[in-house]
Amino acid sequence: MKRISSILITLLLLFGIFPATVFAASGTDGQLMTVEQAIKIAKDLFPLTKDLDQFDSTYEQNENDNIWSLRWYTEQGGGGELNVRVNAVSGEIAGFTYYNPNDYSGKFSSIPKVSRQEGEKIARNFIKKVAPSKANEIVLKPNNGSYYGGPVFHYYQFVRTIKGIEYPMNNINVEVNGQTGEVRSFYVNWEKIDVPGQTAKLSLADAEKIFTEKLGFELKYFKPRSKPIKTIYEINNPYQIAVDAMTGEIITDSYYGPYADDKGMGGMGGMENSPSSPLEPYEQQEADQLKGLISRERAFEIATKAITVPENYKLNSSNLNKDWEFPELRIWSFQWSLEAKDRYGWASVEIDAKTGKVLAFDKNEDQYPYSNQGTQKDLKIKTKADAEKIVQEFLKANYPETVGNLRPQPEYFVRPMGMSDENNQPSYFFQYERLVNEIPFTQNLVYASVNSYTGEITSFRIRFLDLNFPSVDNVIEKGAFTAKNLTENPMTLVYSKDQDQKLRLVYKLAVLESYRYDAVTGQMLDYNGEPLQDKKAGEITDIKGHWAENEINTLNQMSLLHYENGLFQPNASMTQAELIKVLVKSANSYLSDATSGNWYDNYYQQAKQSGLITEAEIKPQASLTREEVAKFITRTIVGDKIARLSIYQIPFQDKASISQGYQGYVAIMDGLGIMKGEGTSFLPQREMKKGEVCVALIRYLRLEK
Repeated sequence: MKRISSILITLLLLFGIFPATVFAASGTDGQLMTVEQAIKIAKDLFPLTKDLDQFDSTYEQNENDNIWSLRWYTEQGGGGELNVRVNAVSGEIAGFTYYNPNDYSGKFSSIPKVSRQEGEKIARNFIKKVAPSKANEIVLKPNNGSYYGGPVFHYYQFVRTIKGIEYPMNNINVEVNGQTGEVRSFYVNWEKIDVPGQTAKLSLADAEKIFTEKLGFELKYFKPRSKPIKTIYEINNPYQIAVDAMTGEIITDSYYGPYADDKGMGGMGGMENSPSSPLEPYEQQEADQLKGLISRERAFEIATKAITVPENYKLNSSNLNKDWEFPELRIWSFQWSLEAKDRYGWASVEIDAKTGKVLAFDKNEDQYPYSNQGTQKDLKIKTKADAEKIVQEFLKANYPETVGNLRPQPEYFVRPMGMSDENNQPSYFFQYERLVNEIPFTQNLVYASVNSYTGEITSFRIRFLDLNFPSVDNVIEKGAFTAKNLTENPMTLVYSKDQDQKLRLVYKLAVLESYRYDAVTGQMLDYNGEPLQDKKAGEITDIKGHWAENEINTLNQMSLLHYENGLFQPNASMTQAELIKVLVKSANSYLSDATSGNWYDNYYQQAKQSGLITEAEIKPQASLTREEVAKFITRTIVGDKIARLSIYQIPFQDKASISQGYQGYVAIMDGLGIMKGEGTSFLPQREMKKGEVCVALIRYLRLEK
């Protein structure tokens, strides 16, 4: 009877239909508050607008919290929506979001009216108001947020601290509208934990020594897409690796975050290019690559010999595609399926369209581990060793080039684990990666799955290409590289939970954008092996006391300026490339300096596409006159069509000095207050200093557009 009652109460709570009178008022005794009390708390903190005329609520209970989730919205839809989560014990706010359509309508400036520093103060005060018990147990994590040219929102993540030590798995996130200074979202992730005071027995040096000796960076080969193979240093599973600060044990924690019609194809030939429609060179290149590939019919024959496809399976598709990671590899793919009333199944095969080698197959039918009579089948393969022997014999017979050149992929979990029985399993899955001169090449691999009931390999995939591998004679020595990396990015002492959810004091790797590095140059690389630019705004050292210091610093914080060695030279002339970067990146913040060629190439490419500059106008190193600066800024606002109308009145005495066709640019900049003259003169032909341009750019970016 007690069990039935507890189930009933739980269901009522989950669906939010528990009578309000059941709950006593929240207080020091920890009793749960009523929905009426939760509503009052929410409305006292967040006054409602009249358009929010609908309401619903739910109740949530878990091991850490009892939460009333309250929602106000509009009857017609398309209006605003307010969501508030109230802790039913403490009365503190556990979550808040307010969607206001007005936030996204109208005009916006690229520089928010509320600065990031001002937004941080708003966020902290908000936390003190709605969750005061947590306000003194958090630290703000750095955030190099970008400006995207639309409505700007400032995001802040505060990490919980336990007796002064960070616990990244618990945090508070706040979003502030940069135009209005209003908090738009707030979310608390906070556990009930009681941790006795702990002092790490291991020093940072101890932990880094253990990491270096037992794990560290590994030298690997890596192939960027459509580019030659390079040598890299990389860490496997960097976000979860930790060193126990009490025991020195290597563990894997449970924190994952940092703190992707076959008709007419037969024969691949028989059609000649029409002499009246010659192919473009890039078209001919693609056509040449398709020559010599096996036909669909031949590939299909190979595929149906690779696996036995039941007669009642239907061929759904056949395709000829490029491999995404290795575009030089062309693959014929075939897919079948079984759709019956009482069971389902599928099968697929991939064939190398050049060599006819089987690159992958997969087959499954939902009929085992039970026989047709419904009795459980016996296992043909009873040990992992026997299953792996099947895979090894299959590779030796069909892919002899892999023998002796594979290793098991590193275990995803690196901690010591109490292993469950490896034997008597329904299936076994094996993952290998290629070794070239004992150096792993992870992108070449073998995956295989063995069904223990049939003894068959039911799933298989291989990539083992004939490629050119560079020498490793010029790579940085591993120990020296690891030592330098840890010096620049020392491990941090934090609390974290292991895979058994046990709280531990650990040393973890510093949170970085990437853990892949060029083994020759030491540069950090992105997912495709390209050098990563440092997104942190550097410090400019030569503008202290300059009259435009504030404006220059603001643009630098937005990562819009180009300079070297900390020197901006505010009294030097602004070059065309430097201005183009500011104008382009302020509206396309994802762009960065090019890593090959000229640093400004990416910005000019975008500038040409948007109409900001013509090919004939490109002079990256040229100093800019005042009228040229006016031209480029004006183009981002109204474009040439309007700027070149013969309707503008020029208020400056030196208007005759303005180049033909530039009168509109000057008039618009003056009218908007972005570029002002000196007295009654505009001085259109005078070169503009960087400090002067930065002041004009701040005015431009503050413009709502």
